Amino acid sequence: AMQKAPPRQLKSWHTKFFFLFDQDTIIAIMSEELKKKEATTPPAAQEDIETPNLGCGILGRYPIVSVVTGAAIGVGIGIGLSYWDTDDETKSTTLKWIGLIGDLFIRCLKAVVLPLVFCNVAVSIVDMMMQGRASSVGWKTIGLYLCTTLIASIVGLISVLMFKNSFTTGIYEDQSQAFVSLGCTMEGSLLMESEVDGSVQCVADANMTSPYAHFELLDLTGSWARADGASFADLSMSDTVYSGVFLKLITDNIFFSFVDGNFASVIIFAIVFGIALGKIFFEQQLEKQHANSTQQTQAEFVVEFFTGIGEILLRMINWIIAVTPFAVCSLIANAVGSQSDLGGAFSNVGLMVLANLVGYILHFVFTDILLHWALTRKNPLSYLRFIIPAQTTALACASSAATLPVTLRCVKASKQVPDDIRTFVLPLGATINMDGSAIYFPIACIWLAILNGEDVNAASYILLIILSTIGSAGAAPVPASGLVLVITAYNTVFNSTGVPSGFEFVVAVDWFLDRCITALNVTGDTVVAHIVSCRTDWDPDFELGKTAIKEDDLGESGEGSSEEDK
Repeated sequence: AMQKAPPRQLKSWHTKFFFLFDQDTIIAIMSEELKKKEATTPPAAQEDIETPNLGCGILGRYPIVSVVTGAAIGVGIGIGLSYWDTDDETKSTTLKWIGLIGDLFIRCLKAVVLPLVFCNVAVSIVDMMMQGRASSVGWKTIGLYLCTTLIASIVGLISVLMFKNSFTTGIYEDQSQAFVSLGCTMEGSLLMESEVDGSVQCVADANMTSPYAHFELLDLTGSWARADGASFADLSMSDTVYSGVFLKLITDNIFFSFVDGNFASVIIFAIVFGIALGKIFFEQQLEKQHANSTQQTQAEFVVEFFTGIGEILLRMINWIIAVTPFAVCSLIANAVGSQSDLGGAFSNVGLMVLANLVGYILHFVFTDILLHWALTRKNPLSYLRFIIPAQTTALACASSAATLPVTLRCVKASKQVPDDIRTFVLPLGATINMDGSAIYFPIACIWLAILNGEDVNAASYILLIILSTIGSAGAAPVPASGLVLVITAYNTVFNSTGVPSGFEFVVAVDWFLDRCITALNVTGDTVVAHIVSCRTDWDPDFELGKTAIKEDDLGESGEGSSEEDK
C-alpha cells in the first residue's frame, strides 16, 4: 500500500531561503508556528486559509515571485518605450493598449471594493460590539494612525534636513509683467498697435511675435494668482481641512458617495450603520433569550444578508486578483513608458527624490519594524513577508483603495489578525492613514522654498509638521489633490500665493513618488491591524448570533469594554 509522503522538512538555512516564497512552504511554516502558540492564537488562525492566490499554475505556487517578476518586466518595457520618439500618436496608442489590462484590473477592483468595504465594516462593528470590543478597537486604531502619521511627519523633516544643504536656489526670469495677444473675429487676425500714432486696430495675418501685438495686463487689485508651469487650485489650509476632512467624512447622499467612490464617507456611514444594527441586534437577542425562541430575528437576517453579500463580492475579487502579475506589468509599463525624458525628470529633482526615499526607508525601519516589535513583542518580518503582494500592487496602481482587496487577502493569509479587526482597521486606514504623504509634503515644500530663495527657519519646520499630520489625512477634493496640498502647505508656511516656481519639477516625478507613498501607506495599514490585534483580548469561541449575551454586555453607550482593554 502506498504511504502518504511526509511533509517537507526545512533542515538548513539555505533550504529555508530557497523555499521562502513557496506558497506550500509558507503554509507549512505558519502551521508549525501556530501549533506552538495554539493557546494564544487569535480566532482568525483557526480558519483554513491559504496564501493569496495571484494566478494559476506556477504563478499561484509562487505568488510573491510572480508579482515581483511582473513589476520587473513592466519596468524594462517602460524604460524601452520611454526612448521611443515619434511625431504622431503611435506611441500614445501603443501605451494605451499596453495599459489596457491594468486599467481593466483597476476598474474591476474599484467596482467591487467599496460595496465589500461597506458590508465588512458594518458586520465587523456588530461583532465587536457583541464582544464588548468596539470602543477599544476604535480608539486604538485611531490613536495608532495619528501616532504613525505624526512620526512620519517628523521623519520627513529629519530626512530633508539631511539633504537641505545640498539643495540649490534656482534662477528664474522676472515674472513681474504679464502679456497677452488679443484675437479678432476674422480668423488669423490680431489686435495690433500702430507704430505711427499708437492707435489699435485688427490686422489680418498679423505676426504674433511682433511686440505691437503684445498687450500688458496690470493686476491693479492683486486678485490674480500666478502659475509657473502647470495650473492647480490654490486653496487655503482652512479650506483644505474644512472641505477635505469634514465635508469628505459626512455625506449628504450615501448613494452619490458610492457612485463618486468616496471611501471616507462610506466608511463613516458603515460605522454608524453598524452601531445602530448592533444595538438592535443586542435588543432582539435579549428578547429572543427571554422568550426561549429559536426563530431568526430581523437583525440576524440583516447581518447574515450582509455577510453573504460580502462573501459573494470576495469571491469576485479572488477572480480579479488572479491576474495581478499581468496587471502589475501592464500598469508599470504604461506609467514608465509615458515619460519622455526619465533622466531629465529625475536629474532636476534627484536630491528631493532621494530625500523622500530615505524618509520612506527610515519610517519603515523605525515604525513598521521597531515600533511594531515593541508593541507586539513578535518578529515583524514573519508577518510583513505576507504583505509583499499588496506592496507590489500598490507600487503598480498608486491607489490604496484599489490595493485594498489584495491587502485584505494578504493579512488574512498571515493568520495573525482576526477577521473583524482586519475588515475594520484596513478600510479605515486606506482613508485616513497617509504616512507616505506626511513624509512627502515637508520635503517637497522645503525643496521648493530653497529653490525659490525663501528663508526656512524653525517656525517653518514646526508648522510643516502640524500641516503634514493634519492635511495628509484629508487631501483637497480637487484633481491632483496630493500636488495641490503641497501648494497649499507651501503657501501657508511661506506666505505666498499661486504656484511656486519650479513646481513643474515636482509634477514630473510625482508619478514615481506617489507609488512609493502608496506602498508605504498600505504597509502602515497592515502594521496597525497587527498591533491592534495583538493588544486586544479576543474571544476565540465567540460566534455571532449563537453565543449567549447579557444585558450589561454593551453598557449604556452600546459599546462595552473589558477592564483589561481600559
